[in-house]
Amino acid sequence: MTSAETSHTLTIIPAEKRELSHVTMLAHRIWPVAYKDVLTPEQIKNMLLNIYSPENLQKEVAEGHQFWVAYLDQTPIGYASAYSEGEIIWLKKLYIEPDLQGRRIGARLMHAAVSPLLPADEIRLLVNGNNKAAQGFYDKMGFIKIAEVPVKMGDFDFIDFVYAMPLGGK
Repeated sequence: MTSAETSHTLTIIPAEKRELSHVTMLAHRIWPVAYKDVLTPEQIKNMLLNIYSPENLQKEVAEGHQFWVAYLDQTPIGYASAYSEGEIIWLKKLYIEPDLQGRRIGARLMHAAVSPLLPADEIRLLVNGNNKAAQGFYDKMGFIKIAEVPVKMGDFDFIDFVYAMPLGGK
């Protein structure tokens, strides 16, 4: 990434145990901003404790989730996770520091997370039904809404939208 005044290096690497701690740290910084208009502070706190505990992240890795962390220079700024289920790649997580959004970092991080899982028929993901910002991002990326489903995050029930992007298969 380069601007007229400053040059920065974006690096995206697979998350090993050390980087999973960066995922937790980033989630605790990003979620309160990203979800402030979508979830209550109590819901955010509960989900961060449940979803981003070291034990839960290790469980997801053991189940086949691949995590990636984006660094701007040496600073962690975002993360993603994805896994395969048959001919479908599920993009499970994709988060970038809010002040760095709109610079194509999310697109590059998504590409890094799904590329090792190709070939596949499509990429799917879930988006909170009230998260208009994320829905807008995925719309711009070429995803289409294909369904609404009930989900449980932490101790709370929500309606999420299923988004899909056909890839053309194997």
